[in-house]
Amino acid sequence: MRRWLHRRGLVALACALAASAACVAHGSAPGRDLDALARALGRRADGSLVAPADIRWEPSGGIVSDLLVGRWVLFLARAPGEENRDVWRCRARVAPDGSVVDIAGAHDLTNTPLGDDHALVVHGRHAAFATRVYGQEQSVTILSLDGEGDRNKAATLSDRAMTAVTNLQRTGATEGVGRLDLTFESPGRDVALRLGETTLELTLFGGDARHSITASTAQVDLGTGELTPSDAGMRAEASMHLPKRFSHWAVDTLRAVSWIGPAPIAWVEDQALSLRDTYRRLTFRSGKSQTDVVVIAKSEPPALDPSEAQADEAHWPPPHVPSIWKSSEPGEGEWSAPPLSWLHRPVGVAADAPAAFYETFVRPDEERPYAKVLLVAMDMRQLELDMEAGVEDPEPLTGPPGAGRIPRDPSVYRRVVAAFNGAFKTEHGHYGMMVHKRVLLPPVPAAATVVVLDDARVGFGTWGSERKVGGIVGVPDDAIVSFRQNLDPLIDHGQINPAGRNLWGFTLPGKGVQTERSGLCVTGSGHLIYAWGDDVSATSLGRAMSMAGCDYAIHLDMNPYHTGFLFTAIDDLPAKKYRSSLLTAAMSIPTDRYIQYAPKDFFYVLNHDAPPPGVPGASPWVADGGLQPPPQWLPGVWSARSGGASSAIDLVDVEPSRATWRIRAGSSDAIAASPLREIAADDAKRVLLAVGLGVAPDRRPLGFATDGHMAVALRGGDSFGVLVVSGDGRMTIFRADDAPALGPHDDLVELPLALWDGERPPVGAGAPVPRAALGIAPSGRVLVARGVFSSIGPLVDALSAAGCSRAVVLDRGLRATGLLDRAGTDRPPRGQYEESVVYAIGTPLRPRGFRFEPSALVAQAGRSTGSPSR
Repeated sequence: MRRWLHRRGLVALACALAASAACVAHGSAPGRDLDALARALGRRADGSLVAPADIRWEPSGGIVSDLLVGRWVLFLARAPGEENRDVWRCRARVAPDGSVVDIAGAHDLTNTPLGDDHALVVHGRHAAFATRVYGQEQSVTILSLDGEGDRNKAATLSDRAMTAVTNLQRTGATEGVGRLDLTFESPGRDVALRLGETTLELTLFGGDARHSITASTAQVDLGTGELTPSDAGMRAEASMHLPKRFSHWAVDTLRAVSWIGPAPIAWVEDQALSLRDTYRRLTFRSGKSQTDVVVIAKSEPPALDPSEAQADEAHWPPPHVPSIWKSSEPGEGEWSAPPLSWLHRPVGVAADAPAAFYETFVRPDEERPYAKVLLVAMDMRQLELDMEAGVEDPEPLTGPPGAGRIPRDPSVYRRVVAAFNGAFKTEHGHYGMMVHKRVLLPPVPAAATVVVLDDARVGFGTWGSERKVGGIVGVPDDAIVSFRQNLDPLIDHGQINPAGRNLWGFTLPGKGVQTERSGLCVTGSGHLIYAWGDDVSATSLGRAMSMAGCDYAIHLDMNPYHTGFLFTAIDDLPAKKYRSSLLTAAMSIPTDRYIQYAPKDFFYVLNHDAPPPGVPGASPWVADGGLQPPPQWLPGVWSARSGGASSAIDLVDVEPSRATWRIRAGSSDAIAASPLREIAADDAKRVLLAVGLGVAPDRRPLGFATDGHMAVALRGGDSFGVLVVSGDGRMTIFRADDAPALGPHDDLVELPLALWDGERPPVGAGAPVPRAALGIAPSGRVLVARGVFSSIGPLVDALSAAGCSRAVVLDRGLRATGLLDRAGTDRPPRGQYEESVVYAIGTPLRPRGFRFEPSALVAQAGRSTGSPSR
C-alpha cells in the first residue's frame, strides 16, 4: 500500500491542485444565491455584468439531465463600462434541490454592441426580446429553443454535419437556435411583449412624453411565423442557416476559433492563390507566342469624356473601349446587349428604346493576357439600384441580420432584372451598411461608399469624417435610404488607387494576389458599371473600369463563390415562376442566389417603370400626346382623367428632372412694374407647356419676381403661398410669410395656398368656372389639375390623391382661365400671354448615378419637401 500511494501520490496531489485552481478560477458554486448565479454567469460571459433580474431559465430536461448535462439558461449581459446588453446562453448544472452546482460554456446569441437587447421573456420552448438602437425600438426577435428545424437548409449528410459543428460553436447545441426577426418600418418609443404557448403579442408605442402616444399591436404565430395584421408596419423574416462549400465552411470555422483567428487563414489562402497564379502564367506562356501580347505604350493619355456632346442620349450605349493589346480578341471592348429575350423591359418605354444593359470584356493586365474583366453597363435612366443585407453578413451591431433575399413585395420583385454581390464580410473591416433606414453597421469615415437616396438616385463617393448617417456633410439624414461601404476608393476622379493602398482584402503586399474580384463604379455620364474578373488584382480591376470611363469605383467582394452577377425575370415568387442566368458560366454562385437566400449582402437592379403611380378614381396614366422631352422613347409628361362627364378633372404630370421651369408676367399683370414678360429665345425652343396663373388686381396686388428682381412685394398671410423657381429651374412651394430671399435669376409668384403638408386652408365657392391648381409631390413630380367647378376643392382632392403634399390655386384674382397650352398640339405655347404663366422647358433626362463630394452633396440631395433634385 505504501508503494502504491508513493507511486500515485504525486498524481493525486496534482489532481487536487488542479481542482483547487479550477475552483478559484470559477468561484464557489452559486448554490441557491441568485446574486452569486448572476456573478458566475458574468464571469462565463467574458467578464460581463449580469443583473439577477435579467436571468431566464429554459424548461427543465429532468432531474438527471439537469444534474449531469445541465439546464439551459438565457440571460442579458453587458461588457464593463457599456450600457448595451446582448442575449447569452449557457448550461447550468442544477442539483435536485434546485441549487446551481456549476456553469458550463457561454454563447453570445446576438453580439449587437450598438443595440441594447432587453425585455427578455421565455415561455415553453420559445423566447423573445426587443432591441433598442439609438434610443428607439427597432426590432423584436423570437427564438425557437428546440433548434432551427426547417430553417436549416442543409440537405446532405456532410452539410448537416458541418451545420451541426457551426451550431455547436455558435449556440452550444448541434441543433442550434431558430430565429424569427420582426423589424419595424418606423422605430418606436417603447415596446411591450406577451409570449404565450402559440403566439407572441407585441405592442409598439410611438410618440414621446410631450405628445400623444400612439400604439400598434400585432400577433405572431410561433409555428408559422405569420404576422397579424400583415400591414402592421412590421416585417417578419426567419433567419436561415445556409449550407456552404467545405472550403468556405472550414475557413469560417477556423477563423472563429479564438487561438487561430483570421490572419493564419488569410496567409494560407494567399499562398494557394499565388501558386495558382504562377501555374497559370507558366502554362499560358508555354503555349503562346510573345508577339501576341505586346502592350500599347503606357504613356497614352486617357480618352476625353464626351458625355456632353450627346447630352440628349446621355452617352448611351457606351462607346467602344480600346484594347491595350496590338491584337484584340473578337468582341473585346465592343458593347452588346445580353441575348436574353425573356428579360423584362421597363413599363411605358417605347419599343425602339435601347437595351438597358450592355456587356463587354477587356484585358487590362499586361502581364496576363489571358485575364479578362467582364463589364456590365447599366442605363440609369431606365434602371434603379437597391441593396439588401445577407442572412450572415454583414453581422449587424444593432439587431437582426438582413433578409438575404430580394423583397417579397410583388411591386418590387416583378421589376427586378439583375442582382450582384456586395462587399466584404464584417470581420474584414466592419464597413458600414444601412438598408431602408435601418443601420446594421455604422459608417466608417473615409471609406468608399454607395448611397441610395429617396429620389432613387445613386451616389458614389468617400464618406465624411463622422461615424453616423449624417457624416456626409450637408446631406439631410432622411435623404439617404441605404448605403454600403468597402475599403478606400478603387478609382476617384479617374485616378486608380488614389490612396496608394497595398492591401485589398487580405492579400499579399504589392498589387495583391490574383483571384476573382468584383467592383462597381459610376461613369462621368451617370451610368453604372459592374466589373468581374478571374485572375485579376485590384489594380487590374481598377484599370479595367478606368478604361470603360469610370469616374469613381468601389471594390466589392472577392474570391470564388462570393462574387457573381445574374440576370433575372421574376413573375411569381411564391410559385417559383422566375428565370435567371449568370453573366458567365465561370461564376460559381448558384443561379437562385439573391432570389431565395444569400449569406452575404448584395445589390439588385430594378426597372424604372415610366408611368407615375396610379391615382385612385382616375384613368391610367398615358403618355401625353404633345411633345416629349428627350429621350423621346421615355415619356416625361403624362395625362389622366378622373371624375364623371359633368365633373371631369384633367391631370397633367411632369416627371422630376424632365423639365425646368420659368415664370413670366402677363401683359395685364403687374403693369406698374417691369418684370420679364417673355421667355428667352434659347428656352423658347424647348418649351413643353405653358400654364396660366391669372392676373392680380391692381388694388390688391400679389407678389411677383423674375430673374432675381422683386417687381411686386408679397402680400403675405396664412392663406397665400409662393411658387418659387430657382435660377437652375427647380420649382418649390413655400408659405408666403416664409418665402426665402431671392437668389440670382430666381422667379417667384404669389398665389392662394391650396394644400400644405396635407392640410387644406378653407376655400370659398362660387359659380362653376374653369379652375386649375398646381401641386408638387415629395418625389419632385409637378402636377396640374384642371376642371370646371364651383370651388377648388375637387381639384385639391385630385392632387392629394395623386401624391402631392403642397399645392397652390392658379388664380391671382382676375381672369384665371385654366389655361394649359401644350407643344406638339393644336394649342402650342406662345411667347407672351395676357395673364401670367409658368413655362415648362424640356431638359434631357440625366442618368441617376452621380459622384458626390462630402462637402457638396447638399446640392445633390438637400431639398425642401416638394422640390425636385436634378
